[in-house]
Amino acid sequence: MDCHNHPGVAAVGACSGCAEPFCSPCTVMIKGQPYCASCKSMAVPAIAAVQVPCKEASEALKYALIGVVCFGVVLGPVAIGKALTAKKLIAADPTLSGSGQANAALVLGCAVLGLWVIGVLSKFATP
Repeated sequence: MDCHNHPGVAAVGACSGCAEPFCSPCTVMIKGQPYCASCKSMAVPAIAAVQVPCKEASEALKYALIGVVCFGVVLGPVAIGKALTAKKLIAADPTLSGSGQANAALVLGCAVLGLWVIGVLSKFATP
């Protein structure tokens, strides 16, 4: 009996999933049973990646949004700081989600702070 993938090469056994004959390099042993490349994914249980929302990212976005309406001079830098902290935490832990929120908070916090500075400078520039 020849290998399913390699005609002319003798098969050493059958896949436990599909029962096709395969040579030794075409199989992998999982829990003592041989599996082909196609069937090995059925034999290994899928590990679901659990995503946990990053608390700092959502807080940073809240501060940035509130800073648009009021207290931009205070909440803008707070949002920037929390967003940078969230980005560091997300980079260190792949189970954390919220990088989009952190990026949005960073941009919005910088914009709020920049607009506040422009507003203050315009007050002093007028005679």
